[in-house]
Amino acid sequence: MYRPAIIKENLQISDRNFVFRQYVRKDTGCCTYLFGATPFGDCVIVDPLMDFERFLPPSGGKEYHVKHVIDTHIHADHLSGARELCSLTGAKLLMHESSQVSCEFEPIGDGMNLNLCGLNVKVLHTPGHATEHVSLLVDDRFLLSGDSLLIRDVGRTDLGRGSNEQLYQTLFKKLVLLEDKIEVYPAHIGAKHSLTGEQSSTMGIEKHLNPALQLKTFNEFLQYMTEGWPPKPNNYELYIKVNQGQIRLEEAQRLVQHVAVGEA
Repeated sequence: MYRPAIIKENLQISDRNFVFRQYVRKDTGCCTYLFGATPFGDCVIVDPLMDFERFLPPSGGKEYHVKHVIDTHIHADHLSGARELCSLTGAKLLMHESSQVSCEFEPIGDGMNLNLCGLNVKVLHTPGHATEHVSLLVDDRFLLSGDSLLIRDVGRTDLGRGSNEQLYQTLFKKLVLLEDKIEVYPAHIGAKHSLTGEQSSTMGIEKHLNPALQLKTFNEFLQYMTEGWPPKPNNYELYIKVNQGQIRLEEAQRLVQHVAVGEA
């Protein structure tokens, strides 16, 4: 059976009806985000782990109503809880229009401006780590960068659906054009992914301190992306198939002794 996630509420920003929360799986550094700005507690959840809703801690007695669930991409190092959460809450699942999954979802594309739970969310198609990858600019304040831009690093491209060329374009033709004040919240943090323990950053800090963003040519970037990376996540191909809906969780568990929520 999969192991339930141990989730820590790592960050909370609240202002009247506005709420933005970061939850981190402590052993793997996988991040889930919740945000919204309505008086009714309507919220969006981004990149939920399997059974994520069980671990939402009480928030001053306020009840949240999940209206939209977004997966930034098809994850390769943990089981997505997006379909389960939508089934339990009736929320709509949003993914990039190119996502190859068996479940129904509402397609989103580059440049779309969505009004979700009282906030403007601009969709940025940011392929490279995965072809269907999106980043979300929330309220012109927070960039949920998924696994495209990390804190002092970038997402790997060697998990079967990535492209160094696409990631280079994503970083240098799109993300570095964002204002320095934009806060960056990635899908992974911490030592498990050979990253700093910082929970967030800003575009200004990353432009100056992220080694990948200091590279001047594509050849330098290609060398950076192909040398010195840690081993690939355990069972990453299996995770992708489960998250696509190609294989059932029960079957995956028969193939591998322990298929974890966030094993990698």
